[in-house]
Amino acid sequence: MQQSPSKCMILLYWDKTTWYALGPLVSSLQQHRLPYEIIKGDPITQIHTKLDLGLHVIYGESARITTLSSLKDRLSHINEKISSSKLITVIGGFHASGDPQTILEMGANYVIKGEGEIAFPEFIRTLMNTGFQQKNITSLPGIAFLNDGGELVQTPSRDPINLNDHCPYSDNTNFPLHPPIELMRGCSFRCRFCQVPYVYGNPRFRSIDTITKIVEHYIQHFKPLKKTIDIRFIAPNSLGYMEKKRGQPNYEALTKLLKRLSQYNIRIFFGTFPSEVRPEYITNKTISLFDEVTNRQVSVGFQSGSDRVLYEMRRGHSVADGLQALDLLISQGLTPVFDFLLGVPSETIDEQWQTLTLIRDLGKKARVRLHYFMPLPGTPWENSSPAGLDPEVQSEIGRLAKAKIVMGMFAKQFEIAFKDR
Repeated sequence: MQQSPSKCMILLYWDKTTWYALGPLVSSLQQHRLPYEIIKGDPITQIHTKLDLGLHVIYGESARITTLSSLKDRLSHINEKISSSKLITVIGGFHASGDPQTILEMGANYVIKGEGEIAFPEFIRTLMNTGFQQKNITSLPGIAFLNDGGELVQTPSRDPINLNDHCPYSDNTNFPLHPPIELMRGCSFRCRFCQVPYVYGNPRFRSIDTITKIVEHYIQHFKPLKKTIDIRFIAPNSLGYMEKKRGQPNYEALTKLLKRLSQYNIRIFFGTFPSEVRPEYITNKTISLFDEVTNRQVSVGFQSGSDRVLYEMRRGHSVADGLQALDLLISQGLTPVFDFLLGVPSETIDEQWQTLTLIRDLGKKARVRLHYFMPLPGTPWENSSPAGLDPEVQSEIGRLAKAKIVMGMFAKQFEIAFKDR
């Protein structure tokens, strides 16, 4: 005799730095008709409220390195204040996918590895249909947990999803979610510091027709609320959209996409955060694409003023490529916003000065976001120590910041990079 589905409530924690992930996840829950609420602040009271109603509660968050400390505190607080077999904590996101053991040792019951659009609803549905007998989910693909002996168990990975089959937004009237539209997922490059290719693999693309339908929906949703509707995108390299071969922009597809969207009464932000571009993709041909968009700033991953460091990063471009991108963007009246990364393994003090000297020169023509290397789980450099900073290098960074030549969260990243080391 088939068991009746157990009643539950999914509580998803909202954080300003990870909320983009909630759009597609919530959309999948709605598609599977699974009950959920998005919560803010201290989750204890809200979990207790649902438990008092006799419901099973699944509490979920998305983890990244910058939210790890607060996640640890919340999980500790939850486990300290709530003792119930009806509560299950599930964590996903980049950090959880790359280092599930640390997340589980923080007190999470399960980790969803990689993409959650299929894995999370299947995880919940399996629990509901089997009376929340947790032994029934330990064979599902794409999850990690600690067994009774405290040993890490990871089930086989899932196949990559087709982005066209999954909606990225939610119109829930209590908590609508309309994040930037993901053009692509994954990356054809293998930078040693970046989690994207190691979590998502090679790039998959949303079709132009699917993107257009999403844009039309955003227009319909926001038209009664705003005079001006902004459309933004997510991509690790927006000029790599629909590329057939790595390093060769698909100019025809890019042109078709942007010309189609430019027919609508919207502002298009393309090639700016969170849809940066690689410097070598900015060419005499692709530069004309920015005539179709609203933004006059273009975000570019320059990363270093040293060709040796760029090679060690496996960036696949040179300093000269970055300088050519600078000239091309300026020639079209566009302002480059360059990202640079200091402190990568094996970087020398001389190479740090090469980067800082270049940044000071660029500061007259461009904006610069300066970052400090943080070893990210799941990447080739996950166990590598950051290169230290010479006191004079630190002083120069301070001078550049004071002169408003550099911006960013450098100090916070520096603190995180050396935490627990």
